[in-house]
Amino acid sequence: MTNAGRAIDLIAWVCTVATAIVAVSGIAAFLFGDGLLTLKYVLFYIGFILFGIGSFGIQPKRPAKDTKRITVESDNMWGFEERLHDLPPLRKMDVPVGERISRDVKVFVTSLVVLGISLVLELFAGVSV
Repeated sequence: MTNAGRAIDLIAWVCTVATAIVAVSGIAAFLFGDGLLTLKYVLFYIGFILFGIGSFGIQPKRPAKDTKRITVESDNMWGFEERLHDLPPLRKMDVPVGERISRDVKVFVTSLVVLGISLVLELFAGVSV
């Protein structure tokens, strides 16, 4: 698979997960909180947790042990990944699971996107205490 295909897989995965996080957090924030202020805080906390999981996951394996401390890697595709690869442009690409960018990297990049959205809400939308 080409590097462009791997990049498209990464971008599609990150955009899908980040959009789902923002949508679910937004609905919860407007139903149970103060709207945008609650959304900003929820996105920050979720982004922070994902950042921790992703940053542990992208660390190399410890020399003394054969496993990582925290990882979201597996040999099986998750349900939404199968559905994501049924949509264009990934439908036309044969993307073997072993050649994709690791889920740990995808979680880390997703955390940066979610934290970035929280920052945009504060700096440019004027959502602050």
